[in-house]
Amino acid sequence: MLTCGIVGLPQSGKTTLFTLLTNYTPPEGKPSAIAMANVPDSRVDRLSAMYQPRKTVYGQIQVTDLAGLSEGTGKSAAFLDSIRPAQALIHVIRAFEGDYPHPLGSIDPIRDFNIVNHELLLADMALVETRLDRIKSSSKTKGPGKEQLPVLEKCMEHLLDEKPMSLLPLTEEEQQQLQGLIFFTDKPQLLVVNLDEADLGTTPQWLDKLMAISQEKGWRLLTLSAQIEKEISQLSTEEQKVFLEELNILEPGTALVAREAYTLLGLIAFFTVGSDEVRAWALKQGGTAVDAAGTIHSDLARGFIRADVLSYEDLIQLGSEAAVKEKGLAQLVGKDYIVQDGDIVHIRFNV
Repeated sequence: MLTCGIVGLPQSGKTTLFTLLTNYTPPEGKPSAIAMANVPDSRVDRLSAMYQPRKTVYGQIQVTDLAGLSEGTGKSAAFLDSIRPAQALIHVIRAFEGDYPHPLGSIDPIRDFNIVNHELLLADMALVETRLDRIKSSSKTKGPGKEQLPVLEKCMEHLLDEKPMSLLPLTEEEQQQLQGLIFFTDKPQLLVVNLDEADLGTTPQWLDKLMAISQEKGWRLLTLSAQIEKEISQLSTEEQKVFLEELNILEPGTALVAREAYTLLGLIAFFTVGSDEVRAWALKQGGTAVDAAGTIHSDLARGFIRADVLSYEDLIQLGSEAAVKEKGLAQLVGKDYIVQDGDIVHIRFNV
């Protein structure tokens, strides 16, 4: 399951985005909240219209909303434990004035971006320091963990230089030594810049700088106005279309957030279809047919024989599975077939 943690300073719009993504409003005063978010996909909508299934299931991501970070919270790594398992971070950056003041007294997206990332770095330092202290205080001269010392000291030196773990080159053996230690600065980030409505579609200088940073790190960046997204979500479907057209927005930004999270982690979507269910499944890019089978159910991978595969584009263009087969465009593939984004897969198995 794809998991993302939402981070940012207080009053950045994190919880508003979380609620829009998950349709769940967390209770006040809680340090974190967890809920599932659908990943909108027009292909699922088209397939559902074609097959008229009893059930339609979109891809999903698990989202954890963490209370706003402030300077010094990173030193208490336990505060961040709820998002430690997350595979990626959705980093919300405030760039709107709004009706409530910024906790630091002014709007400065670059400053806020740096503060949050510095706190994540401090949390990684605290993690390494705790592990080092535990090993060094052990009474056994060759007890478990002693072999970790060199690579942990290497990590600490790197972090003290204020460099993220993602930039630390490690050998395969060193990576093995660090198994079980999860670093925040090694996680990819999706930067979500929360703008005023008037600034949608503009590119101020600071935004150019953030874009350059995200491109350099291989991260993703998008802009939206959480307040506008909230207003849109309260309208009927037809009214939403009109509102989006007036703002020259192709689709709600929250849909982009969910899909960008997929892209950030190198995931693709494949589909299973039928009268019972149309469903989207997430698979790591480069995954095989047997990997796809295992994603659906472990029994399908264990008893995998073959897979029938056709592309979404061919199905939509030709109108039916029978027509795709008549054109010779359907494939019967083995377990090593590399699944493509948009493949429609039917697993043949025997257990």
